Amino acid sequence: MKAAVPPPDQADRAFRMWLRTLAEGLTIDPEGALASQDALAFLWSAFAENGAMPPAYFAPLLGAHRQAHAQQAVTALLTQVHAETGRRLDVPVRYSPPTAREPEGAVRVGPEVVQGIDPSDIHAEAAEGVQCLLADRDRLVWPLCPDHRVGLHATRAVSGAVWVCSVDDHTVRRIV
Repeated sequence: MKAAVPPPDQADRAFRMWLRTLAEGLTIDPEGALASQDALAFLWSAFAENGAMPPAYFAPLLGAHRQAHAQQAVTALLTQVHAETGRRLDVPVRYSPPTAREPEGAVRVGPEVVQGIDPSDIHAEAAEGVQCLLADRDRLVWPLCPDHRVGLHATRAVSGAVWVCSVDDHTVRRIV
């Protein structure tokens, strides 16, 4: 039976040293992600279960985390696309394992590389990937602001990942 993970302690000295090691060995800013409770929980869980593992050992865990959240967003977004346009489309979420050139590996949604640690950041990046692929491949501008009939932009807000209208910066809806 797996031991319960203790509650996140971002002040833990060994944890902070491990985050700095990750930042030096990968292209992420794990300390910058600690403002998010979800990102903190993910990082703390990885640390509590595996100790201060080297960046090369953490990278596949990060890739799986990104891939799972990106797939969650893409699945929800394609359901919305179908409901709003009647079109059934496919947008793959691709994962490339770590290499010397890409030490974190890469999760891609369409042309966009997912780089976040926080699920809301990952959802916003995945939404951008879906939107770009639909525009480039299918010539479909989606989603549209119901008030202004212009394309929306994915962004991260305090409430999570949201679609925002470019006409007057109003939030239209949550992404996932």
